[in-house]
Amino acid sequence: MSLLFESYEKYPYFCGRVMQKVTNPLVWLARFRHRCGYGVHSPFAFRFITDVIYEEHPYYAYQELDRRLPLSMRLRRRKGLHLLLRLSNHLQPDTIVLPCDAWWEKRYLQSGCHSAKFLCQWPAGEVSMCLLSEPSNEVLNHIGSRSVLMLDNLHHHREWFDNLPSVVSFDLYDFGIAFFDKQYNKQRYIINF
Repeated sequence: MSLLFESYEKYPYFCGRVMQKVTNPLVWLARFRHRCGYGVHSPFAFRFITDVIYEEHPYYAYQELDRRLPLSMRLRRRKGLHLLLRLSNHLQPDTIVLPCDAWWEKRYLQSGCHSAKFLCQWPAGEVSMCLLSEPSNEVLNHIGSRSVLMLDNLHHHREWFDNLPSVVSFDLYDFGIAFFDKQYNKQRYIINF
């Protein structure tokens, strides 16, 4: 076991990917045909999958942020936190609503978009981006056509997520990302993440 932690210090990116495949092999195999945008015909969805979800190159803040993560989070949550950074960098939202106890998530989102306003309470109007750990019907009062919702623990709340009035949604097993922009055709994508 100590060999794993020593190799993690030398090659953190590689070990994180290996740990994901070792700890969740059945999910990974079941979703194998839904990887890298195969079968996706929408230009918006294909670019989002290849440029945000499957971006392989390390971002400018990964190393600094990962160094501060506790070891327990490095092995399981790092991949999702990197996705949050890429998502906020890609979308550049104005306001982000997230749970008050989502301290690490806020740091990664902030590194992706320095100008975003972070809120723990629902504002009076619409929000650009919302991160939920549990389903909340209150979100429906604060989403607009340019809003994006990300739900953590999707595999526990799939029915609620599927009933959202979203236009384009991405099912990443652990995470769900929903776009509400009416200019796109309604579609749900299963992604092997």
